[in-house]
Amino acid sequence: MVSTTLTTLAVGLAGGLITGISPCILPILPLVLAVSGAPGEERSRARPWLIIAGLVTSFTAVTLFATTALNALHLPGDLVWKVGLGLLVLVGLGMIFPKVQELLEWPFLKLPKAGGLQAKVRDKGGFLVGLALGVVFVPCAGPVLAAISVAGATGHVDAHILVLCLSFAVGVAVPLLIFALGGEQIGRRVSFFQSHQRGVRLTSGFLVIAMAGAIATGAPAWLQQKLPSLSQPEVQAASASSGAVPEFAGLTGWFNTDTPVDPRTNGKVTLIDFWAYACINCQRNNVHIAKLYDTYKDYGLEVVGIHAPEYPFERESSNVRRAAAEQSIAYPVAQDNDFATWRAFGNQYWPAHYLVDAQGQLRGSHAGEGDYAETEHQIRSLLQERDPQVRLPTPVESTEAAVGAADRNPETYLGTDRARYFDNPAAEYVDGTHSFTAVTPRQGRYALGGEWTLAGQPITAGRDATVDLAYHAAWVQVVVAGRGTITVSDGDTTQEIPVTEDGTIDLLRGDAAREGTLHLAVTPGVELFSFTFG
Repeated sequence: MVSTTLTTLAVGLAGGLITGISPCILPILPLVLAVSGAPGEERSRARPWLIIAGLVTSFTAVTLFATTALNALHLPGDLVWKVGLGLLVLVGLGMIFPKVQELLEWPFLKLPKAGGLQAKVRDKGGFLVGLALGVVFVPCAGPVLAAISVAGATGHVDAHILVLCLSFAVGVAVPLLIFALGGEQIGRRVSFFQSHQRGVRLTSGFLVIAMAGAIATGAPAWLQQKLPSLSQPEVQAASASSGAVPEFAGLTGWFNTDTPVDPRTNGKVTLIDFWAYACINCQRNNVHIAKLYDTYKDYGLEVVGIHAPEYPFERESSNVRRAAAEQSIAYPVAQDNDFATWRAFGNQYWPAHYLVDAQGQLRGSHAGEGDYAETEHQIRSLLQERDPQVRLPTPVESTEAAVGAADRNPETYLGTDRARYFDNPAAEYVDGTHSFTAVTPRQGRYALGGEWTLAGQPITAGRDATVDLAYHAAWVQVVVAGRGTITVSDGDTTQEIPVTEDGTIDLLRGDAAREGTLHLAVTPGVELFSFTFG
């Protein structure tokens, strides 16, 4: 099963290709050309391929070692991610400004140079030559290696990291293989490459910085989340409600259990629940899932929460653990940050659950909230099928438990990628910093006032930033990031809410749905992602 992601391949291959075509390959080109042209026609044909195989092996080993050393430090995941993005930007700046690259390469200058190794490896086997090239190439590839190692770190050396290392090594190897196969003919064109190296450096630098920007704004994750719908025919069998349950893939950060859970072999009835902790639909759903687990866990039911992040801050394991405790989740949870298990199931929704019988066969599925009584009925049937002698407790769900979507606003995204319910002029609601004139929103919509910086996912408050939200709900939340305050007024009362951590904040919570308008005054720097309603 392939458990790689678009992000892994994009970062690895792009980083490797940019390194492989950058001007820093010039010092080792004489070595590549020399060893590729060894005597003997048969040997010459195979030798370049053996050299590149050795290079890929060497690069992969170096990167795995670097990643293992990094993970041994047990740094917070969001800090590691931010440092990786910063390194990628520095690498891009180094390609644009030679002085910056000199500073980045300084720690690697003590490593072996191409000239010293050339005589030693000229007559050796091609594979050994490739291993040596992997060491020779570190002085110029070192900063990029460090950057992708940090940016791609997941906390474990797993299939994700291995694919990242291999894709980077292959990206580096492709241009060098072309040089090796071309031999002297390409060697005669190196002078042309040297004369145009400034343009190559600039282009490569801007590409690296653009790649860092795409990762920072969540573009690969957005595409990744859309991927199942593009490949639906391929995964339809896995997402159906019958057949063998797909194998879990790429899961990390298990908690509430001593060992990972495998629904194919655990011998229990298993409910697999896909969720994201800042999703209000998931929060409401989790109340019922937790109730079912607490009721039936002693009768053969297992629940596994697969946490697939919708926002960048939901990737951090400490945030997921904190949210699970706040939402009274006692069943096993694992993080699916790369959406590998999400894709294996052909899933497309938060929340969604899949029911597996004691023999590891899929027996039912449900997307979204509601139908809790039906889910409980299916669980009870599978438990009785597992053990006909079991005496089950009284059902805890009723047909009235589902929440009607007509009683509340739809989930309202604020970033430009998915914004629909704004009452500001459409020509102004685009990426960038804008000063909005406050208007009274229509029912079910919102309007910005003051200065806001709009981006694909979040909008960031500036001077005198306000939001007016016309709601119909009993429960109103906002998904936030950053630090500051939000002052909320409903016309009768005013409260100041501190923003001290990334996640969801209750703006209003009552027993019954009602209509009204909330006025939010947001301090500069606070990011808003979406409004959710219950």
